[in-house]
Amino acid sequence: MKKFLLFVAAATISGSLLAGGLVTNTNHSAYMTRILSRHASTGVDAVDFNPAGLTSLDNGFHFSLNNQVIGQTKTITNDYYFLNQHPTEYIGKVSAPIFPGVYAVYKKDKLAFSLGFNPVGGGGGAEYATGLPSFEMGISQLVPILGIMLLPLDQGVIGAGYPDPAFSSVTGYNADIYFKGSSVYFGYQANISYEISDMISVAVGGRFVSAKNTYEGYISNVTITASPSAYTGLTTPYTGSPGDYLRAIALTAVGGSNATMLNGSAAVLDGMTNVEADVVETGTGFTPILSVNITPNDKFNVALRYEFKTKLNLTTTVNDGKDAGGMFEDGAIKVADMPAMMSLGVGVRPASKLYIAAGMGYYFDNNNDYDGSTDLNIKMTDKNFFEYSVGIEYAISNMIRISGGYSGTMTGVNENYRNDMRYSLNTTTFGGGFGFAVSPKVDINIGAMYTMYQDGSKSLYPGDPLSSIIETYDTSTWVVGFGADFHF
Repeated sequence: MKKFLLFVAAATISGSLLAGGLVTNTNHSAYMTRILSRHASTGVDAVDFNPAGLTSLDNGFHFSLNNQVIGQTKTITNDYYFLNQHPTEYIGKVSAPIFPGVYAVYKKDKLAFSLGFNPVGGGGGAEYATGLPSFEMGISQLVPILGIMLLPLDQGVIGAGYPDPAFSSVTGYNADIYFKGSSVYFGYQANISYEISDMISVAVGGRFVSAKNTYEGYISNVTITASPSAYTGLTTPYTGSPGDYLRAIALTAVGGSNATMLNGSAAVLDGMTNVEADVVETGTGFTPILSVNITPNDKFNVALRYEFKTKLNLTTTVNDGKDAGGMFEDGAIKVADMPAMMSLGVGVRPASKLYIAAGMGYYFDNNNDYDGSTDLNIKMTDKNFFEYSVGIEYAISNMIRISGGYSGTMTGVNENYRNDMRYSLNTTTFGGGFGFAVSPKVDINIGAMYTMYQDGSKSLYPGDPLSSIIETYDTSTWVVGFGADFHF
């Protein structure tokens, strides 16, 4: 019997907490949560969204402190025949109470120097209190596997003229399954921006990425339910570990002739039904960044940004030998590159109180390695990821601004990419909030957004003669953001 699929998918938990790219976050300021389109920003958060636009700031120091509280629910449904309930629904809760965005700018005439810090990928922890389909499917296969393995023994006993011992009457299972994973890619960014003319500014920068994924979980207390005949001397109905069941059969008068096989199989099952993981993956990478900002007049602004591919290799550390039954190897290297991306943003101010923004982001996923292996080359995307957004802001007074926005994404992954720990779905997001000019030197942003995901599915073929298994995926995400900008 193959080893259980425990934590196979967990090796790919890293990704984006919010839509923006397969492994790239875009919610990098509270202002963004309330308008959803910041690709053409000329505020302090342009450190991330539009570095060339920083030359529009006044001379002096500028700081932006942001935090977002994020909650996400992942719902996975699997209709595998041998699950205790089919279909079975699995709920994952993702939380990120601290999701920071910190930016600093020094502007002097035509030059601007800036620093930024934020989670460019991941940023949350996921907890699955009852595990996932890939965990439980392996355990559920104990029912047919033990039945098939013990059926010849039953038939042999019957053929010898004895009553059916019904050793193969395995009808159910139970187990304690738990998984908790976290993933965060922190980005430390620096830019230099220069105003070539009143119309054109440029910027060059780079981002140091520090990545860390953690996995903790177990499969334990696995039991089966069987109904052997009472004359065998076994307790019926039987409830206990599968290994103990085989050892008990080996001690019966009719099962003793197969004791060697039964005891050997029991030892194998003991190891396979008690699995624990405590694993950390870490690595670093660097992202070069280029930016251009074009301002034909004071009512119109166009921004272009290009981020190069980030080469990122993660090194695996297994703690206390907890390698999920050999699924993780201490010192192994996992490829976790982040794709190159290009953004285009437009900002229009048709009236002094009205601001309209629109933007798009294009991620070159087809040129990125998503299979995680240094040796394999599995195609996991059919087209590149695309996101688009539009937002509007209106100044109710000199102090208060109200805003709202819409964004959507179109993913390009195929079924090779999808599993119960990593999948990408098309999204629709709505956001809104307020900006408060507390003083000429202090500006407050409060926003919230909600993301809806188009359901996705995958057909699974675990190798049994039954019809294909359908696994469906759904997600919902909410965000509340708060930020304060300071100008000196």
